[in-house]
Amino acid sequence: MKWEYKYISIGLHLSDKKTANLINEELGKLGDDGWELVNFVNIVVDARYALIFKRPK
Repeated sequence: MKWEYKYISIGLHLSDKKTANLINEELGKLGDDGWELVNFVNIVVDARYALIFKRPK
């Protein structure tokens, strides 16, 4: 099976509920489009999270 991948980077400052809700909505849309989260990395140097998704091509 062939896969396609998507990389998303988000900031660590997710303390406010509005930002968290927006991110949850986006993650839901990605799931609806067939994307599956396969890796989640905390990038300390840049104060960001890296999210890696895949779906069948």
